[in-house]
Amino acid sequence: MTETVEVEMMEPEGYLQPRKVRVTYQCDDCGRTYKRVFKAVPKNDPPCPNPRCAAAREMAAMKRELENLKAMVASGSAPAQIGNKVVVKAVDETAKIVMEDYNMTNLRDGIRPGESVAPPLPPQQQAAADAYFGGKGMMQRGMSKQQVDLLARRAASGAFRNMAVAPTEIAPGAKSGESPLRVVRRETVTPNR
Repeated sequence: MTETVEVEMMEPEGYLQPRKVRVTYQCDDCGRTYKRVFKAVPKNDPPCPNPRCAAAREMAAMKRELENLKAMVASGSAPAQIGNKVVVKAVDETAKIVMEDYNMTNLRDGIRPGESVAPPLPPQQQAAADAYFGGKGMMQRGMSKQQVDLLARRAASGAFRNMAVAPTEIAPGAKSGESPLRVVRRETVTPNR
């Protein structure tokens, strides 16, 4: 264990160079005094450079590890592990499947709640999406900017929430829970040879 004895500010080595700090330490175990130069005073004292102290630190660390190992064996519990939770395994497996099936190797990791794992769209697709959802598509069909903004405000306020059509209205004979889609005809496709 070391202890700070003295902190001395040094003059800069050149014009507009940062000041450095010379710190004097003393080892509590062997009594050795040594100095180190830093850009700022460190939060933790560096270990003693004496080889005897280094060997003693290493031996103390090995004893601590052995005691921890004995305690784990006695209690029958394993050390904490990272990545062994079911949620982590599920996320990793989902990412692996998406990468293999869709050839997407640029998925984001380390996301926070509310963020998307999906990679950004290519520039042409992003421009098309912005044009579609930004109202430019409607303006190209004859609506003015004010009409598009009014429509967006109405949609955001929930004006269209009760306008959904029930499937039974499209196909009056459909029963509740039954698909409203009907097979009109089937075609067989023969492969070209």
